[in-house]
Amino acid sequence: MSSVPAPTPSLAARLQAVARVLGVEIVVGEGADWRFDRGTLHVSPTFFAERGHPEDEAIALTMLELWGPVRWAALAPARQRRRRSLANASGALEPLLAAVDRLQGAGELLGSFPAFREQLAAATLRSLPAGAGGVDLIGMPRHLQWIAAILCLALTPGVAIHAEAEVAAELDHLERLGAGGAHALRRVSAPDPARPALRRFERALALLQPPYERLLATDLAQRGLANAGEDPRSDDGPGVEGFDSGTGGEDASGAAEGAEAADGDAVAAPPEDDRRARAGERRAESEGADLFAAEQAGFLTRVLATPLPATGAIVDELLELPSDLEATSPASDDPAASGPAGRSAAVPAVPAELADYRIRAERLSGTIERMRETWHRVIADRLAERRAFARRASADGELLDENRLVATVTAVRAGIRRPEAFLPRESRRRPDRETGNTDYVLLIDRSGSMRGRPASFAADAALVMLEGLAGVERDLAAVERASGTELDLAIRTSLIVYDAEAVVVKPLAGSLDDRSRRRLRAEVRAPGGATNDAAALRAAGQELGVLDPSASRERGAEGASRRRIVLLISDGGSNDPAEARSELMRLRARGVEVLGIGIGDDELVRRYAPDGSRVDDPRQLPERVLALVEASVPDA
Repeated sequence: MSSVPAPTPSLAARLQAVARVLGVEIVVGEGADWRFDRGTLHVSPTFFAERGHPEDEAIALTMLELWGPVRWAALAPARQRRRRSLANASGALEPLLAAVDRLQGAGELLGSFPAFREQLAAATLRSLPAGAGGVDLIGMPRHLQWIAAILCLALTPGVAIHAEAEVAAELDHLERLGAGGAHALRRVSAPDPARPALRRFERALALLQPPYERLLATDLAQRGLANAGEDPRSDDGPGVEGFDSGTGGEDASGAAEGAEAADGDAVAAPPEDDRRARAGERRAESEGADLFAAEQAGFLTRVLATPLPATGAIVDELLELPSDLEATSPASDDPAASGPAGRSAAVPAVPAELADYRIRAERLSGTIERMRETWHRVIADRLAERRAFARRASADGELLDENRLVATVTAVRAGIRRPEAFLPRESRRRPDRETGNTDYVLLIDRSGSMRGRPASFAADAALVMLEGLAGVERDLAAVERASGTELDLAIRTSLIVYDAEAVVVKPLAGSLDDRSRRRLRAEVRAPGGATNDAAALRAAGQELGVLDPSASRERGAEGASRRRIVLLISDGGSNDPAEARSELMRLRARGVEVLGIGIGDDELVRRYAPDGSRVDDPRQLPERVLALVEASVPDA
């Protein structure tokens, strides 16, 4: 049996973040059982550790359960009631429903905690049979191959999937649905603030249920448990046509509508095929149905194990929480909680610029997470304690204090039986060898020569830096709240674009909000003229507050100095090289590190020497910015 993962500070901080969203107290308990007791949810990664997952995967899966089923039960109960109603109506749907829970829960979890991406991918692959360069699903029932395949597509992109021909054909069709835009699977699994959770659930079923039912019918027919000539598509569920039109989850009732009664708990009669398979006229058919059900149950236990079954007692208790949680929480997306007479409040449409930003952020999520992780070891080191000998002697200890030998002898001769002669060990925070307070200012050339690919990938580099370091700021705040310790770390970022003049897109003093996100790509890719890098450097100095002739390196609230780093991206050239050099030298004289990145140009490398570098392909810009930020992180 795997050992019980200890609740690390990172896990504790994340659990507290989840608890604040849910309005439910969450504690890490012992043992594998989860329980809900007097308003407190007791959780444990041990449930997953006992199923063969190492500690990091067990913690990620624990967070997935909290951010998915628990969060929906508290903040989107209509979704969970609909899901429970469907499960009660047809047990054959449970693998599909569990997979939709896993996909949408992972999408929402990674939107808030992208650090878990690698662990969720590893946990998914661990639960499936390995094949040549990927997973080998051949031999499993086809409808379960479909479930395993969509989990791989969403959580382990790029992994080869070996499946039966019928399953491969359904996967090809799914791929074609996403032609010209985001993959269709991503559209129903990624967070979508424009739609409440119930509608997102329905859209996912509209996309994924028809192939599932077709493959299920094929499996049943092959085993003599169903009529091969019957149409496997549900009579009342929307097909993929509803998804294609973009209205399947909005105007259509959804695959879930037929099973729901008054948004809730009425149980519809099982489909005719299910009754026939379970109770058929011959013993062989009944035994075959039992074996088929056992295969489904085994798949759920192995691939989609959960301590919180949708029809279980814990979810039932969470669904009974006071409804004011739904109405007052800004995270609630349950239409039932939106207003009188059951009327849904209007949900604002996501602006096109912000939607495009989110798509690109998803594509760059791996690089963003690596940017975020650059500071994790510094945070961990600041939290760590070391054992050292105390500076003050006492009557008990491990080491004789040589500096008190004379005083000790004198005390003994005076009749003191327990003189203060020993140095005990004590826990101390590790001393900070370098300041961690760092300001990053990114300057991006948007002159005419940067149009097209250079501007597009420069915008990606800005997105990676701003989102990654904003994640670090959130991590710092969460860890400080959880530990009750000030870590003396502060990360700030700014984005400035320039052509003939400089424009501050995201100020150093402000947080990264949707307004800045919407402006980012538009400003970087806006038509430009001249290349006034002198103005850009001067604007950076103003943001950093170093242009006052009397200014020296700024001191923090507790005397810690700030480190200032400016990164400039350009394809070279300057409308006034002499003035630009003057501004560069002025910044460096005030302790600002200025790093230049030239796109296919050595002139900029020379002008910013010794801190200039070159990329030959604009696609390298996000990785280069990441590498420079990594190099700036103080040694742990």
